[in-house]
Amino acid sequence: MKSIYLLRSSGQKRRLASSKNLLRRAALLCCLLLGTYVLTSCSAPGSQSQPITGKLRVTGSTALLPLAQEAGKLFEQQYPGTKIEVSGGGSGHGLDAVTAQQAEIGNSDIYANPAIYPDPNLTDHIVCVTPFEMITNPGITVPSLTQQQIIDIFSTGKINNWSQLGGPDLRITPIVRPSNSGTRATFRKYILGGRDEKGTLLTTDSSTTVRDTVAKTPGAIGYVAASYVANAIHTVEIDNQKGTVSTIASGKYNFWSYEHMYTLGGDDAALEAFLQFMLSSGVQQKAQEMGYVPINSMQTPGVASVSP
Repeated sequence: MKSIYLLRSSGQKRRLASSKNLLRRAALLCCLLLGTYVLTSCSAPGSQSQPITGKLRVTGSTALLPLAQEAGKLFEQQYPGTKIEVSGGGSGHGLDAVTAQQAEIGNSDIYANPAIYPDPNLTDHIVCVTPFEMITNPGITVPSLTQQQIIDIFSTGKINNWSQLGGPDLRITPIVRPSNSGTRATFRKYILGGRDEKGTLLTTDSSTTVRDTVAKTPGAIGYVAASYVANAIHTVEIDNQKGTVSTIASGKYNFWSYEHMYTLGGDDAALEAFLQFMLSSGVQQKAQEMGYVPINSMQTPGVASVSP
């Protein structure tokens, strides 16, 4: 049985099927590979006759940062001759770094726009899915917001006090991520419908900074990857839905993105081994434990494909 994957794209579909239909998150992509083959049948990176050695620089998406850091540590343990340096900075930074050959891997929450990154050697490796969540200061316990209410908080300004939503009489302070943030691009496209944001603009793209700023600012609201959710903040559903495998696959929850690792190709044994390692059952299980959705869980057999 073929695996069918949900697709979201800004027009860049390197190493994906050639379908050009971008019907939001519910659009479908014929399998990247047989899902079970990718995750369980591929030969282990350690099967090569030559030892895996070398240094890899991995940078970009802060949403993917926790998993990339954990995978880097596990990879170094398995291959002592390697060094994996992982940093954040935002999806834009990751794409800029890999295309400028300042990093071997550029992590991104969004597809690379070919108009901005035209290098034909730029290759996309999808490693998992990140559900994003709306978060508020713990003093705000509103359980759910509609998409329109979020628009009126972050964009139109029609809602500016929590009392308008059944909460306390307290001014709402939206926390806005910088323009190089892939999480912000996903939020603007799929939650705000392309609208601009208003609020307290952060100067660096750091999911930890977003979470901590929301936690310490009375009346604050923001958004982070599920992997950053902690007891210090309150999570808010969107239209009474949580970001789970079933709600994402059914199209009921729109605030999520594929996590991409972009490379410029080339014959690098350590790089190829690490990319395989990211799709291994061990790392994918770790991803699930950390709040990500393993890529094989995005298989939706029985869903009709969309015509291009």
